[in-house]
Amino acid sequence: MKKILLLMTLLTSSLSSPVPADRSNVLWYVQPATTWTEALPIGNGRLGAMVFGGIDSERIQINEDSIWAGEKTDRNNPQAARSLPEVRRLLLAGKVREAEVLAERDIISVPKRLPPYQTLGDLQLKFPQHGEVKGYTRQLDLDSGIVRISYEADGARLTREVFSSAVDQVIVVRLTSNKPRRITFSATLSREMDSRTLATSPNRVVIEGEAIARGPRHESERKVGVKFYGALEAGLSGGSARTEGPELIVEGADAATLVFAAATSFRHPDTVAACNRDLLASRKPYSLLRSAHIADHERLFRRVEFRLDAQTPDLPTDVRLKRVEAGETDLALETLYFQFGRYLLMGSSRPGTLAATLQGIWNEKLAPSWDSKFTININ
Repeated sequence: MKKILLLMTLLTSSLSSPVPADRSNVLWYVQPATTWTEALPIGNGRLGAMVFGGIDSERIQINEDSIWAGEKTDRNNPQAARSLPEVRRLLLAGKVREAEVLAERDIISVPKRLPPYQTLGDLQLKFPQHGEVKGYTRQLDLDSGIVRISYEADGARLTREVFSSAVDQVIVVRLTSNKPRRITFSATLSREMDSRTLATSPNRVVIEGEAIARGPRHESERKVGVKFYGALEAGLSGGSARTEGPELIVEGADAATLVFAAATSFRHPDTVAACNRDLLASRKPYSLLRSAHIADHERLFRRVEFRLDAQTPDLPTDVRLKRVEAGETDLALETLYFQFGRYLLMGSSRPGTLAATLQGIWNEKLAPSWDSKFTININ
């Protein structure tokens, strides 16, 4: 019995440790994100999210790498191969303008603009009004690939962990408290347009829609795009779950695990069946989802270690950035920046996924800058 209690204590401790002992690979802050660029990214190559870490409400903006506002089609210009030698000849002859006109007509894709990459939508959580909030921290541990939000309110320590698992192909959100029956919230899935959200069971809501190219830049595109289907399911320890309209409502739980899966017509003729297969991960204990994710993530992330002769200051990341902007030196921030770049590439492109776009897989808009496309130059 003592061995069992010791094992449970160690497991609980490992799941609730507030901050890694080594902060050299941790981005952390003492306030929620107020803009999208301040949110913290997670990704498994296919499914990505930006986590804001709000107190009264949480926004987790979600992407799937194949949600493009257009059709699968061959956009190669059929005249390209025939005209390429002449373009080269004109360039070598110094006739740049003539070469440009010919390339514009015969080499650029048909149509000239590619369709945009679009967001899937948002997972939105709303919490009861809290009293005074103390000890807030929001962090991304690059080594584990987990975003963690923690704060004290109304006498309880409330914690959220969020990660995107490549093993189980789902996004996982875990909500816990050190006091019983303190986990109460509502959750829903939403998108600016071209989608609908509905409940399909007492503990599941789904979103389905189609990525449609809008605006004058894409008038030549047919109003058809990749279809998508996403599902959010809640597993509870204690408490109750029900749905009201498009909202999932959890009350009085000791802990809750939200599992989100998504599928698109780019890969699957039956998006609902494909999504439901991935959502079977919701039947696994959170500890197994988490440990499998960490083992897979560490296998890649720990292939490279980079250290400079510097101590990591015990300061939030945004404070360190401001100090560097003011002229101070922070070599440890440079190593963090290097590892953050590796983390983003791991999170936005893996074997079997699409290549990373200009922004990886993270995009909150339906009409993003440069359409958030694949690009062969760096502008």
